[in-house]
Amino acid sequence: MPRKMTLFILVCTVAFFISWFLYMHKHVIPKVLTCPSSLRPSLPTNEIIRNMKDAELEELYYTYVENEDVLCTNRIRLGKPEDGGWDVCDDIEHRPQSPCLVYSFGINRDFSFDDAVSDKYRCEVHSFDPSMGQNDHKHSDRVFFHNLGISDQDFVNSINWTMRTLTSIKKQLHHTKINILKMDIEQDEFKALPNIIASDELKDVDQLLFEIHYNSRDEQATIIDFMARGLELLRDLRNLGFYVFHSHPNEHNYFKSKISGRRRTTCHELYMLNVNRNRK
Repeated sequence: MPRKMTLFILVCTVAFFISWFLYMHKHVIPKVLTCPSSLRPSLPTNEIIRNMKDAELEELYYTYVENEDVLCTNRIRLGKPEDGGWDVCDDIEHRPQSPCLVYSFGINRDFSFDDAVSDKYRCEVHSFDPSMGQNDHKHSDRVFFHNLGISDQDFVNSINWTMRTLTSIKKQLHHTKINILKMDIEQDEFKALPNIIASDELKDVDQLLFEIHYNSRDEQATIIDFMARGLELLRDLRNLGFYVFHSHPNEHNYFKSKISGRRRTTCHELYMLNVNRNRK
């Protein structure tokens, strides 16, 4: 009887530790929203996207840029409440933990987000904007400005801006992991982000914040091309584990669509979590 009791206790102890280990190391499932956005169809292949009718493509595009995929229960605004500020998910499994690193592309002389995220989380922040005509400098104790832009290759453009890939910038600054990557780069997201994805630079990024744009004054074929590229980009980001926790339309860019006749905006701020980086 004592031997059976000892064996029973041993089995229970082993089972407890196995259960504890599996619980502590389980993949954290994102908090999927229980709303119509969670019932959206999966993003199709490039071939299917490119063969859609214009109205069908427009509807699919706005379905994805106007809705949320995962739930952030504590979203906070850092920087100005209007243009210049950006939202961050402050849930414990996603918030930056010092020491942390933030890359902020597109400043336009407004450091409110960069200063706020540095103060809130004690992060080192690197701000990039070649359009300001300023040399590299230390903006504050933890915020550093660089006269550089981001693109899909290293070059100097026609207006003498120095452009670099994210890989080149990280190598130049001796950085590896970026906690938050923010980009407001006026349609160059369609150059920079595919290169970032292809270079496998997002695997250690926790939060990706960027604006996605097109120009309503362009020809319809050009607008459709931008929407198709946007859908392809969002699909590739989702395949890497990046899901939208907040979408904010630009209130100043509304217009009547020539395709559907509906009121649309050309620009959305998209806020994404890397669900593969969830922490306990």
